[in-house]
Amino acid sequence: MPGEILVTGAAGFIGRHCALLCAASGYQVTALDIKPAPQDVALACRVLRADLAQPDVLEEVRAGRFAAVINQGGISSTTESDRNLLRRTNTDGPLALADACAASGTRFVYASSHSVYGTFEKGTLIAEDAGPGQCSGPLNRYAASKLALDREMARRPAGPTWVGLRYTNVFGPFEEHKKAMASIISQILRRAAQGERIPVFADTLQASRDYVPVREVAGVCLRLVDAEVPSGIYNLGSGLPVSFATLLEWCAEFTGSPLDVRLVANPLSARYQYWTGADMTKLRAALPGAGGLDIGGVRARARELFDAFEAGKP
Repeated sequence: MPGEILVTGAAGFIGRHCALLCAASGYQVTALDIKPAPQDVALACRVLRADLAQPDVLEEVRAGRFAAVINQGGISSTTESDRNLLRRTNTDGPLALADACAASGTRFVYASSHSVYGTFEKGTLIAEDAGPGQCSGPLNRYAASKLALDREMARRPAGPTWVGLRYTNVFGPFEEHKKAMASIISQILRRAAQGERIPVFADTLQASRDYVPVREVAGVCLRLVDAEVPSGIYNLGSGLPVSFATLLEWCAEFTGSPLDVRLVANPLSARYQYWTGADMTKLRAALPGAGGLDIGGVRARARELFDAFEAGKP
């Protein structure tokens, strides 16, 4: 019988999907968040309304209650400017969880971010060991908080398996609560499905993003609960950057009619990632089949989300 898994950030986008998939796969799940749990999570999981770094939570982890901890909790806003808040939430909190996991021999899987790379050469895919000569590094304080976590984890002595996943641009159902921080592909698909005007930064039509469906991300997290993989940091994306122009073409095909696109000035041009693309070699070697979508698969998941929006689903 599978053991119990602690999923933090379970009221959020990726955490919700992870909690539900783990529960559906036979695991007992404790779904932790400072926010109320969605109804589907509350029905499927033990709900714990708490901060991930609370002493009683850490004590449960140290006591060995959980077979694995999947940390999806944290601040996901790339525009957050409070450095101390980001440090406490995105760096120090997960490190406290990692320490508790190390004490009890518990598997630790956590969310990092592709944003740690900043800008790099268009047309290339970035690997986990990229140095200053290959990428700019973080363009905002959010990304810096994620890189600080990765660096601290990399300094840890050998012990129980831990895995940090540098997600690219994750998209799928249940992002509506993120509003402006929802993935840009979801925002565009929603507007197209609802017949609304689609604002696009004028300098980004040929910019490209590496989109990965949330079901792929949750599936990888689930596999990492007990897969034998080396501890370390891994990219998780599709490895298939899609331009904004191509995304708009998909939307026009989905709607069967011209789109109402408005090109607007980009106020973030100095800190904007015009290209994201993950080299998936390391994760695919450690976890065969991970990130295995082709461009047709990404488009198919985009179509499913468009159809859900058109039907009025979140």
